[in-house]
Amino acid sequence: MWQKLKEKLFGKRPIEIDHPFFGTILFMGGEIPAENDYWEAELVIAEEKPPITVIINASVTGPNQSQIDFYQRAIADLDALFQQCWPIFEPDFETWTQKPFSGDWRDDFELVSLEIPWQGDRCQDWAVSYYVNGANHYFTARFVDGQPKFNEVDG
Repeated sequence: MWQKLKEKLFGKRPIEIDHPFFGTILFMGGEIPAENDYWEAELVIAEEKPPITVIINASVTGPNQSQIDFYQRAIADLDALFQQCWPIFEPDFETWTQKPFSGDWRDDFELVSLEIPWQGDRCQDWAVSYYVNGANHYFTARFVDGQPKFNEVDG
């Protein structure tokens, strides 16, 4: 009875599991399955100092092997990952930073998050976010149908 009362007052506790690959992940979805359900994790990448946020578009059953594979391919070559984003970042970079790009993304960009598409399918929607020090804003490359389409600038 107390558990039901606590749930009514404070809501249900979020689902958190220890995933064999992603570690501790937190489900961000409701009791009724929805298209926008996802899991969140924080993972350390060797070259990056603070951990990055990983958003995994998946149902309550959790990430699948294809999503693990997507993540591993994406972080295996951070330069290649950035190069996929740069064409949509380039028009905004100088405007927001008031300086030319040095050519080395690590001079100005810090990887902060990676969104893994549903079923790990590159042809689905996904995103990569960087903090741009000179702009004091986040640049998020949005991939639509697997192609880089637009940059979201926020901060």
